[in-house]
Amino acid sequence: MSDEPVTEESELSTVVDLLDDEHVRSILVETSAEPLSAAELSERCGVSTAAVYRRTDRLVDADLLRERTRPRPDGHHDTVYVATLERFELTIRDGDLSWTIERGDTDVADELTRLWGKF
Repeated sequence: MSDEPVTEESELSTVVDLLDDEHVRSILVETSAEPLSAAELSERCGVSTAAVYRRTDRLVDADLLRERTRPRPDGHHDTVYVATLERFELTIRDGDLSWTIERGDTDVADELTRLWGKF
């Protein structure tokens, strides 16, 4: 797990904007329990698949969600999503505002797959 203090105002704004969306919060909660495809998220969160993709794209860009590949028995594969956000903390104390995002460890196999896909 990484516990990195975040210093960029733009990242704070992005995270707060994302977490303001109830469907984003549902996606993060569901994917914190197990990797899920867009279709599975659509069913569990009660939104269209297109709406899931819009939100997952934004979550992946913000590094709050990670894409993984799940093989299927028919030889094809599905893209599934896993939450990386473990904790978001905002502290206001003694005239200071600070915040921290804790993200889960990066899976080495997932990172290699991601890098390989860029070639």
